[in-house]
Amino acid sequence: MKYKDNLNQAFVHLVREVGQIAFGMETNNKSVLEAKIIEAQAILRFLAHKYDIDSDKNTEAIYAKKIFQYEKNQ
Repeated sequence: MKYKDNLNQAFVHLVREVGQIAFGMETNNKSVLEAKIIEAQAILRFLAHKYDIDSDKNTEAIYAKKIFQYEKNQ
């Protein structure tokens, strides 16, 4: 990836992508939303990798617990 080990630069790019996601939502521009959400996701995966975080495993664990709590309260 273009950031190599520059995590600060990756984070700044992520924040910019979030701003463009907001723009895509405001203008109801699906192509912008799709591109920017995917790019933000890639940057988050890069950061997770650099911090040795298993994002797939942790996402599944966190949301499984939340879904269980939601279904329990229904």
